[in-house]
Amino acid sequence: MSNLRYAIGVILVLVSLATVLATPFLIVHSRSPYDHGPDCWWCHPRLRPRKWI
Repeated sequence: MSNLRYAIGVILVLVSLATVLATPFLIVHSRSPYDHGPDCWWCHPRLRPRKWI
């Protein structure tokens, strides 16, 4: 097996493991009974930092 195929396999395993581990937390967070508003970085991610005016 070449190094490239090995690296791709390792990356795929790590991504799938992270997905499996994060899924329960995403489900619990999305079903929370309270409104956590726009400050929640999980629900409202910011690609750019806020501008301070």
